[in-house]
Amino acid sequence: MLKTKNIRTLMIVLILLIIGSITAWRIYNSQQTAVIAVQPLAVTTAVTRLVNKPQVLSLTGTVEGLTSVLISSRFQGKVEQILVEDGQAVQTGATLITLDPLELNNAVRVAENNVRHTEANLHTAQMDFQRYQTLYSQNAITKQQLESTEARLITSRTEVDNAYANLNSAQKQAKDTLITTPVTGVIANKAVTVGQVVSPGNTLLTVEQLDQVYVVVHIEQKDVAAAQLGRDVAITVDAYPGEIFRGTIAVINPAAGNESRMFRVKVKINNPDQLLKPGMFAQTTLSTGDVKTVLAVPHKAIVKHKGLNYVYIDDNKKAKKILVETGELIGDSIEITAGLQENMPVIIDNLDKIKDGDALLTEGGNTL
Repeated sequence: MLKTKNIRTLMIVLILLIIGSITAWRIYNSQQTAVIAVQPLAVTTAVTRLVNKPQVLSLTGTVEGLTSVLISSRFQGKVEQILVEDGQAVQTGATLITLDPLELNNAVRVAENNVRHTEANLHTAQMDFQRYQTLYSQNAITKQQLESTEARLITSRTEVDNAYANLNSAQKQAKDTLITTPVTGVIANKAVTVGQVVSPGNTLLTVEQLDQVYVVVHIEQKDVAAAQLGRDVAITVDAYPGEIFRGTIAVINPAAGNESRMFRVKVKINNPDQLLKPGMFAQTTLSTGDVKTVLAVPHKAIVKHKGLNYVYIDDNKKAKKILVETGELIGDSIEITAGLQENMPVIIDNLDKIKDGDALLTEGGNTL
């Protein structure tokens, strides 16, 4: 009986020792975790500063060819050949389209026949008039009969003149079965097929002159003073990220649009490699010559979340998340329009690891 009691006591003691050991291990582990958790995060800061920002006018425009020639046929005809494709470079005088000459050649023959017919009528009218003049001199006919014969002669001469005019026109049309380009450029917007019957004035394709192009923008009345002929403009397009094209203001419409009340301005750009193509959207930056002092932080300090902009600052060795409003880029910095003040230390690295309230070990205190 005593032995059983001792065994039970020993087991209870062992159980208590095990529970105590587990409890002590858990307490120790949590203490170590807490120690690790409060380890400060090493970061670098930059002090917010006032910087000079050039005043610029930023506008969105559209690229247009320097010359855009609409190619059409002067006459109705059936398309026999199309010798070009969209994007193909062509030189002045190059043949673009040929029309079937059959109908036009037939028109020439009809006009020639009409000339012969009217000349025969003219010959008859001349003979009649001469005969009537002789009869009238002999008092064999009345003056009215002579004048009637003279009128037919005049009419016949007019018909011959008209017949020759029609013949010249038909011959001209027959020669114009070759449709050529009046300028050097690039083919665009081809809207014709072989076998199609084209009518006079219908646009068949366009020739765009692309060695130089315009970027067309519209400027409000309050900003139009910044647009001066010859002023330099910087242009960017989404197709070539990071590349800046340079142009100058070449045309300023002297009258504002009736509806928009904005002034149409053309910026001319040299385009030797034809990178800029008609229809592209372009962003233009025009310096107004003025300078404004603004608050700025390094662009890399900005943290974006759900469409909003934030920065972290060092607030007594703890990270503090602040909502900010941003303006324009100024080199590697960005304008801050609300949320910060001058000389505040903003964190510029380890932003993917930092959380609001984290302990910090700051380095630097760099300026912009």
